[in-house]
Amino acid sequence: MTTDTAVIFLFRLVLVLERFGAPFLCASARKHGGFWRYNRHSFIKTGVLTMFCKIASAAALAGCVAGAVAAPHTPVISPNFGMAQYDVVKRDGALSLDGKVDEAVWADVPAISGAFHFPWMTQEAPRTVFKGFSDGQDFYFSFVVRDKQVLAAEQWQDESTVDGEDRVELFFAGAPVDRPGEDGMERYYAIEVDPKGRVHDYSIAYYRQFDGDWSLAGLETKAALTDDGYSVEGKIPLKTLQELHLLRDGLMRTGVFRAEFSPSSGTEPRMEWISWVNPNTPQPDFHVDSAFGVFRFLP
Repeated sequence: MTTDTAVIFLFRLVLVLERFGAPFLCASARKHGGFWRYNRHSFIKTGVLTMFCKIASAAALAGCVAGAVAAPHTPVISPNFGMAQYDVVKRDGALSLDGKVDEAVWADVPAISGAFHFPWMTQEAPRTVFKGFSDGQDFYFSFVVRDKQVLAAEQWQDESTVDGEDRVELFFAGAPVDRPGEDGMERYYAIEVDPKGRVHDYSIAYYRQFDGDWSLAGLETKAALTDDGYSVEGKIPLKTLQELHLLRDGLMRTGVFRAEFSPSSGTEPRMEWISWVNPNTPQPDFHVDSAFGVFRFLP
């Protein structure tokens, strides 16, 4: 039983005791000459029962908290009912990245494909295929993107160049991003990769407090243009994910997204947003906890 469940059960028990226990004790005490008085319309009770309930409540709550503290191996991420889940399978052998996603190992890795859609538009989204696997040392990922008009800047200024381009995105979190932990709001992390394999990575504190100076240690990416779009390959050391407290108990909260940008007649490109889940926000927004699902790393 979780701490929350135990507390809820306890308070319900207290209510039952107060509602039904008091009349029973009153009648029993009267029978034995006690100090309780009871009739069919009302009962008068002293603070004894209330005090008993409060003491029992405090004792049980302390036990729940102590039990939670004494269980260091309890998974950090509780059951995520209704959240999307993807299994990161384990495969042997390191992979040399070239961005083409044509190595034999990729053919045997499960994909996320049909789930990608426009949450904020009622039209069909261009095809996006995501795959990920682990070799026990690194987390490898790939995107294969169908895009009729690939938008990528010729000149690289800095990481903010990616903000105006087509790109694929991965967000990582070790806990719900919109609820404070013991030390306040926990940071989560994002990597955005353009069709040339260039990266914009940053850390974030809810809500949208960006640290663009942060870099994901050990991240490698490559990309390649294809006949109908582009493809991306990348890898991240598992050690990095663990040291950031993202990958714990084989689970990692993850968001998988795509920015579909197209040329327009104005100064800004046409911006459309593709996600593997529906964040259920009024406007496009991936920086909410409902945009995340769970990656389960299989042994």
